[in-house]
Amino acid sequence: MKQTAFAALLWAALPMPAQAAQPRHCPAGASWCDDFERGAARWQPERGAAALQRAAGADQHVLHAVDGQALLIAPDQTAPLTSAGYFIEARLRPSGPGAGRLYLLARYVNANNWIGVSASITGGRGGKRLLLELVAMENGKLVKRKQVGRDSEAGDGFNTLRLEVGAELLSVYLNGERLTTAPAAFVPGGQAGVLADGGNFDVDDVRLGAALQLPGRIALARMTSRIGLQAGEAPRRQAVSALAGDGVTAVPFYARSSDPAVASVAVDGDALIVRARKQGAAIITLTGRDDINLSAALALTVDAPFAAPARAPATDGRLAPAAGAKSVPVDTRLHITFDNVPTLGSSGSVRIYRAADGALVDVIRTSDEVDTIGYPGQAFKRVVRYPQVRIDGATLTIRPHNARLNYGTEYVVAIDAGVVSGARLGGQPFRGLGRAAGWRFRTRAAAPTGRTLSVDDDGPADFRTVQGAFNHAMRYLARATPVTINVANGRYEELLYLRGKDRVTLRGASRDGVLIHAANNDLANPGSGTAQAATSPSASGGRALLLIEDADLVTLTNLTLHNSSLRADTAGGSQAEALYFNSENGRLVAHHATFLSEQDTIQVKGYAWFYRTLIAGNVDFIWGYNRAALFEQSEIRSLGDSANPASGGYLVQARTVAADDPGFVFLDSWLTHAPGPAGNDVPAGSTYLARSPGTASTWDNVSFINCRIGDHVAAAGWAGAGVQGQPAPNPAGPHASAVAGWHEYGSMDLAGKPLNLVGRVGGQLPGQAQPMARWQVFQGFNGGRGWRPVAPMGQ
Repeated sequence: MKQTAFAALLWAALPMPAQAAQPRHCPAGASWCDDFERGAARWQPERGAAALQRAAGADQHVLHAVDGQALLIAPDQTAPLTSAGYFIEARLRPSGPGAGRLYLLARYVNANNWIGVSASITGGRGGKRLLLELVAMENGKLVKRKQVGRDSEAGDGFNTLRLEVGAELLSVYLNGERLTTAPAAFVPGGQAGVLADGGNFDVDDVRLGAALQLPGRIALARMTSRIGLQAGEAPRRQAVSALAGDGVTAVPFYARSSDPAVASVAVDGDALIVRARKQGAAIITLTGRDDINLSAALALTVDAPFAAPARAPATDGRLAPAAGAKSVPVDTRLHITFDNVPTLGSSGSVRIYRAADGALVDVIRTSDEVDTIGYPGQAFKRVVRYPQVRIDGATLTIRPHNARLNYGTEYVVAIDAGVVSGARLGGQPFRGLGRAAGWRFRTRAAAPTGRTLSVDDDGPADFRTVQGAFNHAMRYLARATPVTINVANGRYEELLYLRGKDRVTLRGASRDGVLIHAANNDLANPGSGTAQAATSPSASGGRALLLIEDADLVTLTNLTLHNSSLRADTAGGSQAEALYFNSENGRLVAHHATFLSEQDTIQVKGYAWFYRTLIAGNVDFIWGYNRAALFEQSEIRSLGDSANPASGGYLVQARTVAADDPGFVFLDSWLTHAPGPAGNDVPAGSTYLARSPGTASTWDNVSFINCRIGDHVAAAGWAGAGVQGQPAPNPAGPHASAVAGWHEYGSMDLAGKPLNLVGRVGGQLPGQAQPMARWQVFQGFNGGRGWRPVAPMGQ
């Protein structure tokens, strides 16, 4: 951080809609605000070295912050900033040369002591990316608390950034969405303001207020901020979620297209109407009529019109399902095998029509696809960005969007010329597949019945996908009715979602033969993920491979779940769960199963029992806000880190919800290591059993009982306060609860020889205490009535 003298502050003009005029009162519950239309008397330059200028004749003005400047809100203009909780919010955009950072300062004492959040612009997925960092300057040393990134569809336009300061947590919001939090361990007194470092920025509409006043948010409902259309398509009608900070009150908004010749827009109630007119790109801006800080930018791409030849190419034996196929599962994938290996196109689409009346049922594009996972009519669904078209060798695989096909219906498939390039079919160049080609198939007459369902990716079965079976179980079977889903050996590439259905058993034909996999991460689908109602903003289905919500007694057995995302490929978004069990009072059983990822492999809430399982990863790869999770006779394998080969990572980050809950218990298990996806192994002594999130509201309850531990684990064992810059755990020392904190009992090396734990920084179970048995781990379930899971017969 530069500590240079502060240069001049300039006013810059920016034409904006009439709705952006100076408000008579502060919008959205703010207690102090400034839109810079009345000068800057309420602000003071740091060290008094700045001058102010105003652009003549402008309707709106912004603060132009030049590299090295700090501007603070005058202390007599606002109430003191207290620990009771408040926010500072502003709209900002990069301006002029330099790719530096703009800091929103929550508490600024002097140049050497302050807290804030920084925003910087980097290259993103097809555009720009905002990188946000929660930081604290402590006695002249900049400490980075948390980093998170988001694609910015606004181009060079404004984004609304908010920093909320609570008694315990700092929280960052971008355009109304809370992105991340960090402990508020260092919160000095001081002033609020902005600081430019390494670049130039425009700042506008700064606000302060109580933290209880949550920000409003505007976004497409159940959709990302990227829209792909083709010229000449029917107008796209997309629901918009525009809600005040209470999450209930609808707010009016307007829409604007940066290039109406490419696409025009209109607002109809709570919906956006987009008409694609010609090939090109545009930015669509949604803005609250009464609150300019409530805004969203949408990136629109319009491709060439759908084009497929009338003449049918030779397709004999090249299509699956075959032309004229009957009794096809409703979750079928579509495959076409070419003469050679083609290249996936960046435009175009696959279209599925209902044969009876020619109605368009599904449009599947080659990029920027979003899928809404769940059964028709389901109130809450999982919404994710996920590619629906891929190439495997010479075969093009097309995934229709979830639950688009019905039983007892004939469909026709057409493929745009732009979907692939360089392909040959039947000895001829492939230029698409029109409806005249006759790729027709009929789905099975009716849904299966009974409590046992079958899944096979290519053989006779009820379903082709695991999600197809999940949808059936959620839709057609009562919540408490047991159901078993038998999965044949094969590779199943899909993201999964189960909600509101108890007593589901997902059973593979063999542990290594059934591979359910996908690459998903915090860049593609940010956050842990949760279900969304029809009016929920954006796509927030999360980064997990399998998301389970509001479910009890779910069993996973004889299969492998692999989130194949690499940390080396996902800077700033490497979290990638294989499993997220998001059921606070539910029970999960996993036995004779394998869970693979690099970071955050397993996240659990509620109660979970992993028996004779393999769980592999390297950074916090077992974690969650849980009650009790038992890993019994299981292998916990640390993998070489593809992003940082010298790091051995951390096994556990516990965020157990109560001091008396056992948290994470490892019983009679093995802690091993192996090469990771990049081929590098874990260095000796580089792995830690656990680290703390540093919060006082969750508990670091982790116990290793009679476990065999490899030499990759550091002598200190636990990453306590000061170890690799980690915070102290909660509790940091002895506690009245017998299970609170970090514990080891009977630790051995892999050969069974007792380990010397003198160098450990964590505690041990008291010598007179007995190690927990399985039933003791779960005795708090159901108000103390307990849960006694039983191992499968003969296993």
